[in-house]
Amino acid sequence: MRRSAFSPRNVMRFTELHLSDFRSYGECSLRFPDEPGCIALVGENGSGKTNLIEALSILSLTRSCRGNDEDELVQWGKSFYRLKATIIGNDGTSKCVEGVSEMVHRKRKTLFVNDVKTSASAFVGLVPTVTFLPQDLLLFSGPPAERRRFLDQLLSQVSPTYMSALSSYQQALQQRNALLKTLSQTGGDRSVLDVWDREVATHGAAVTVPHLELIETLMLTFAEELSRLGEEWRNVMLRYDRKTSARTVSDIEDELLRALRANRDRDVLLQATLVGPHREDWQVSVDGRDIPSFASRGQERTAVLALLFLQVSYLQLQRGEMPVLLLDDACSELDERHQQLLLSGFPGAQVFLTATRLPERSPSVAVYRVSPGSVSV
Repeated sequence: MRRSAFSPRNVMRFTELHLSDFRSYGECSLRFPDEPGCIALVGENGSGKTNLIEALSILSLTRSCRGNDEDELVQWGKSFYRLKATIIGNDGTSKCVEGVSEMVHRKRKTLFVNDVKTSASAFVGLVPTVTFLPQDLLLFSGPPAERRRFLDQLLSQVSPTYMSALSSYQQALQQRNALLKTLSQTGGDRSVLDVWDREVATHGAAVTVPHLELIETLMLTFAEELSRLGEEWRNVMLRYDRKTSARTVSDIEDELLRALRANRDRDVLLQATLVGPHREDWQVSVDGRDIPSFASRGQERTAVLALLFLQVSYLQLQRGEMPVLLLDDACSELDERHQQLLLSGFPGAQVFLTATRLPERSPSVAVYRVSPGSVSV
């Protein structure tokens, strides 16, 4: 998976953004440059810079890149938020994307494309994005859930089939866990789990196979990307950890089904399903040692940065267009050399960068000054 050349003709970009009652913004409308380039959102800590990154990520992925619940995103005292943006696609056509999340009576999110209500599976991927957050620097030493989220976000933007399988898996898992709780508390015939064992196994296999394929694709040029960033590691591997060993969907499904049935007693006791993609993990190892066991903080950051470049290459390869980059406080977390590699690494792309001040020797940027509740050019 090598980087390919691109031009403004095949670069996705936002041209307008409007926020209503979202986080620290009551009403805020922004227009961005027509041509791709770097857009710096500059302001003091707590001014609302990251809220703008979060809004853009929701209009890409339908959910917060920071993992926040919907009720945390609505401005205090309000009952809903609305996000709306104009995007330009790789073919030069313009679309309006919109998300409205309501808190009245029950939580409900509605998505629109050109004012027509649409499903989440049709919405995700309209604006491909790669996001960098400060907590991403702990990707390898942090919890497995963050590494699984990394895979889910990337795959959902290139495959509606994957997104559908993931949604079906999560629903089946929720139903099975609810039944496990009932069996644990009240007893009963455990054969009632048969239906949900099959559902979890079927959809779980459809999730695991794309995970394996993505890890193998990233590994093809991961060492090369590390070398470009100054790390000459030997025998670099991206390893996917799982209870199954098969490679095909049908064989993995059979393995999962056997494991679920074999572990029913334990699952009932703990009221949780302990086998499946939601328990799988992946890690980077060098000469057989996982990064958290030997790497310095700087080395771990370099590995995360290499993955950021690979995410961009992967989306560009799969979709034939350059994604939008959302970089939150990235430069303050990197040394000067890596700052420059990051800022110069995506010529012609639309890059949103938050900062308290612009880095020295930064490329030409459009600067937006952010203060609590407002943004000025």
